[in-house]
Amino acid sequence: MIAMLLLTVFGLGAFCMLLFRCAVYALPVMVGLSTGYWAITSGVGIVGGALVGLVVGGLVFGLGQAALATSRSSPVRFLVVGVFAIPAALIGYGMMLEIWQLTMSSSVWQHAFGAVAGLVVAVATVVRLLDENPLPIGEKNVAVSPRL
Repeated sequence: MIAMLLLTVFGLGAFCMLLFRCAVYALPVMVGLSTGYWAITSGVGIVGGALVGLVVGGLVFGLGQAALATSRSSPVRFLVVGVFAIPAALIGYGMMLEIWQLTMSSSVWQHAFGAVAGLVVAVATVVRLLDENPLPIGEKNVAVSPRL
């Protein structure tokens, strides 16, 4: 009984880590699924809709990465990271809200923990995107001054 409880907690933790690490891809997946569904309902079939969704989702991810990699403008980088972080925050909020609904009866606390989780996932997404795409060569970070 205790072993099953420990395995359940471990499995839930592993599932949360998987969702946490995949939150960066929330925007391309959402756009790809929406486009694929639209293509299926417009009559191209399941295979065609899946291909359209994969291509569009890949393009969204590629364009976002290219914009971060080539942009020297901080407002543009902030906008691109924000566009990727907002769906990730919604995914984090929804994930935590669903998990806490299984264990907690107070609706206020469920939403409070969901909001904190959404904020944490959004910040982690911003850090991960900016860590993968540092400022281009020759661009100085104005937030950190060199020591003399």
